Amino acid sequence: MRILFTTYAARAHYFPMVPLAWACVLAGHEVRMVSTPSLAGAIDGSGLPGVCVGADIDLDARLAEGALAPRDADAAAGDPYARVVDNMARLQFDTALAMVDGLVGFARWWRPDLIVHDPVSYAGAVAGQVTGVPTVGHLYGMARVPRLELADLWTGVVPRAGYAELFERFGVEPRIHPVAWVDPRPPSLRWAEADPARAAVPSHAMRYIPYNGPGLLPEWLREPGGRPRVCVTWGTTQQKKLGVGVVETFRGYVEAVAELDVEVVVTVGAADEAVLKPLRDLPARVRKVGWVPLHLLLSGCEAIVHTGGTGTLMTAAALGVPQVGVTSIPEGRLNTEKLAETGAGIWLEEAATDAAGVRDAVGRLLAKPSYRDGAARLRGEIGRQPAPGDVVRVLETIRYEKEVR
Repeated sequence: MRILFTTYAARAHYFPMVPLAWACVLAGHEVRMVSTPSLAGAIDGSGLPGVCVGADIDLDARLAEGALAPRDADAAAGDPYARVVDNMARLQFDTALAMVDGLVGFARWWRPDLIVHDPVSYAGAVAGQVTGVPTVGHLYGMARVPRLELADLWTGVVPRAGYAELFERFGVEPRIHPVAWVDPRPPSLRWAEADPARAAVPSHAMRYIPYNGPGLLPEWLREPGGRPRVCVTWGTTQQKKLGVGVVETFRGYVEAVAELDVEVVVTVGAADEAVLKPLRDLPARVRKVGWVPLHLLLSGCEAIVHTGGTGTLMTAAALGVPQVGVTSIPEGRLNTEKLAETGAGIWLEEAATDAAGVRDAVGRLLAKPSYRDGAARLRGEIGRQPAPGDVVRVLETIRYEKEVR
């Protein structure tokens, strides 16, 4: 089979697709990973054959405007996240528009048998509809993924205008559902309520295998520490969404956690020096770390503090590391609230806590065996999910009669 994988240019959405794409290659299928130019380095680093199409939008500029950060004024309207969700949808429609002509052109030329796309990379759905190729939506691990393309985020089938317009430019009807979903979430990290819009098609569970990019295991991490190591990270994506002020906030968390009898490991590899000014003159028991793939870094840590980002949370869960999530945006809240229900971590709302609260939460993680036990149970649950190779056999059964236009 020829299998086209595609996502918009975000590593957090690309990395979860790498294990399945490699499983397809190892099963003997032809694979092409397609995105806009700014993802070329990440694709190349993963070793997969890549194709660049379309153009990149200025995502950093959009995020710098605060489009995806909640504002206090929204709370008066009853939903502090309504504006964020609407802006997320518009951002994804614009992103798809910038790549869809190139993606459709490549699909017409390469003639894939199947298209696997990130759930908010709508150019993939358009390419499938235009070429008559079946599409599979590849979830990336978030506890509950809103259907941003639909007027009702959770239960509807009516497309938003911006989504429908992507299809109209090619003269085809909107594709509301893929033929299947690939779901890397373990059952306990899925919201219990039914999602009729997504349940309309089969969903195939897949084990979450952490891939955080290439890198080397540092020597210091191979040596036993004299104290428990606690990783503190705000994540590259969350920093862009929340602004550079998140670094100042996390400076307070770092100092507070360092008051415990621990070694604090702070990830700074993805930030430039200007952003890192608040992290100068840190306490002696704090180690600043450049770029190290998170799954390697967490192999030597006993706890982690983060903002609830999906890739960070799922990587820690797969490795059995207890977590503290300090959240202020919908993704972090949905993820960490569900994580806390498993007993593998603690959820703190940023607006309702302070540095001392974060310190005390880390202290509880390290002192109470119940959190380690919960993290171990969650790791075991993830490990029992079907491997990517098992999912490849499912993909091999999907066929459409292609009608190339």
